[in-house]
Amino acid sequence: MMKILITAILLLTSSTFCYSQNKKILIVATNVDVVGKNESGTYLYEIAYPFQYFIDHGYDVDITTPKGGKVAIYPKEYAGPGLGKIQRSELFISKTKNSLLPTEVKDTAYAAVFYPGGHGQYFDVINDERISNLTAKIYENGGVIGSAGHGAVSLVNIKLSNHKYLVEGKKMTCFPHWAELQYMFISDYGKLLPFDMEEVLASRGANLIACEKGAKQSKGVTTIVDDNNRIVTGAFAGDAQSVAEEIVKLLQTK
Repeated sequence: MMKILITAILLLTSSTFCYSQNKKILIVATNVDVVGKNESGTYLYEIAYPFQYFIDHGYDVDITTPKGGKVAIYPKEYAGPGLGKIQRSELFISKTKNSLLPTEVKDTAYAAVFYPGGHGQYFDVINDERISNLTAKIYENGGVIGSAGHGAVSLVNIKLSNHKYLVEGKKMTCFPHWAELQYMFISDYGKLLPFDMEEVLASRGANLIACEKGAKQSKGVTTIVDDNNRIVTGAFAGDAQSVAEEIVKLLQTK
């Protein structure tokens, strides 16, 4: 009996050690490029900056989408010197043209999962059980989960092995409903979306911190870090970079 116990402890320790050495991060994006008649998908700003930040800090990055292949990214136009440099880099182009199918992703290879924003995921990622299961496994293996803007919507249906929702009891934020109603012409100011993200996250038990109108972008206000539960979320597209930074900080302290 003692030998079995010792063996189990050694295996667990070995697995945890190997996992902590993982240098890969998974980004989950969408294949849906239109909402109503409006161009949509994954918002370029929210995928490009975190992608490059992870790469610059020594992590390999893979991208998965429900259908694999080309990621739906908007806007498609050249984004200018800063963002455009990433947009036109060979690695970013290759990764976003050849996203992995969920069945091609091995959960044990990744230290974190990041969900960039955009409206497309309301219509494919959110209901993809394969992606939800991958994220749950990576999280339960000790991984970090992050999202920016509308990316938080992809977390609403994820359940852990104990059948509880991933977001239950987690301190987090998301793109605020008031901003949807005020600014988001892509969704016809929320009318084209299947539900109110704030409302559903709260119903799933999330400890939701929704920023108020006029809030300045900052950690603790529009970027929320739940260190104990390894979840980092940002309210707006402009928080994507800080979410990436906080994900890397959590990974470096593991």
